[in-house]
Amino acid sequence: MNQKSSEKTITIALKPEWFKSRIDTTKKPPGNKDDKYKMAREIIDLPVNFSDDFDVVYDKDQILFKWQPQKIDAEAESLHKNALALARKGNLDEAISKWAEATRLNPSDPDYFFNLGIACFEKKSYQDSVDNLTRVIAICPFYVKAHLILGTALLKLRKFEFAKNHFIKSIKFNKSNALSFLNLGAVHSILKEYDDGIAMFQEAIKLAPKEPRAYLGLAKIYATVGDSKKANTFFKKVIELDNKGNLANYAKKCIVANGSKNLSSQDMADIKKMSGNPEDFYSEGYRQYISGNYEKAEMMYKKYLSIKQDDDFVWFALGEAQLRSGDPESALESFKKAIKIYPRKALYLKELAIVFDKLNKPDKVIAAISKAKEYGKTDSIGYSLWGKALFQQGNYEEAVMILEQAIKSNQNNFLAKYYIAEALLKLDDVDSALDYLYDLKEVKINTPLKERARQLFTKLTEKE
Repeated sequence: MNQKSSEKTITIALKPEWFKSRIDTTKKPPGNKDDKYKMAREIIDLPVNFSDDFDVVYDKDQILFKWQPQKIDAEAESLHKNALALARKGNLDEAISKWAEATRLNPSDPDYFFNLGIACFEKKSYQDSVDNLTRVIAICPFYVKAHLILGTALLKLRKFEFAKNHFIKSIKFNKSNALSFLNLGAVHSILKEYDDGIAMFQEAIKLAPKEPRAYLGLAKIYATVGDSKKANTFFKKVIELDNKGNLANYAKKCIVANGSKNLSSQDMADIKKMSGNPEDFYSEGYRQYISGNYEKAEMMYKKYLSIKQDDDFVWFALGEAQLRSGDPESALESFKKAIKIYPRKALYLKELAIVFDKLNKPDKVIAAISKAKEYGKTDSIGYSLWGKALFQQGNYEEAVMILEQAIKSNQNNFLAKYYIAEALLKLDDVDSALDYLYDLKEVKINTPLKERARQLFTKLTEKE
């Protein structure tokens, strides 16, 4: 290893069974620099432009990657220690100032940027937090604890895909942190990747069985997809664990909402008492939406739109409420109005494609997703809907190509895996189809797609 100060060492410990690479830790670890780089790129996705040296050590059943900064600056270290003491006392502004000066004196030490990133996060300066934590990983890819906080800051900035990537990396390096699974579940839920969200919340519960937020995440997903029985089961668990807390109060409202199909006379009376301020109607509509009472949310949004007809986002929100309440035809009209006002909004076009998928109009799904792609929305859900529509039209080869894009964007896209299997069967590639079906039937959570995959897999294998 190059001559560096031994006062600081960044270490990550990984189990070889976590990775596809076959590594025998009873043998000698790689000492050659090229071999170390090759291993690190395979195991921890070491950036190709990273040129710093590091050590690889085999310790019983673990692989240890060890890295040290190029230098230690005494003045910067003194500032760092003072900043830590100030932060503990709550003097974040002064601490931030000292960490910023430490980074200027020694920009090769990731500790300063890491603590500066945390302090900025606590000050709710999320973009500054992201900038500093990104610098941490650029200096030292082995500084893996930065990924969880970086993902959380990105989540605050609503940069969901970027947040998701960092939560996945956080889990890759630490499979015992329930918060990483919880946050990843929340991102999947926001991105409407519900099967993945369920899986992550379940993993969080395994690690932290008394974490009410994980049960709330499951409840909200099941409420969204219309499984009120499971939703209410998890809402009740939230009430049990949180007792008289805010989460329990929220869960109580959701149980009532999920159990009722129609608005009560009291609901109607409350609406009539409200002022004519459109923002009040929107606020109440949003509150009802997140509580799962989509009919009342729809009524509130319509009240708002009767006053402000040119608000594209509220037309979109109305469409979402109508879609959740099982009225895709009305949702279609609302999304069209949102798009008429703001035709270049990719999110609206993606939701339009979801409605067309529910209405079984594959040609219109393709048109909507193609337009969304033109405006920058090319996520895994969009590709899977596009591929499914191509399959429905009989364009099997093109469907496979598009569905491969969906899976590349998200390895846990169950819808894409199912329809790529179906398309491969149409192309007589039974072996490849069986691989996808096997993956689906082995997932830990029960979903309708898993059952369909299991039945199809059984049917095909029984023929053989």
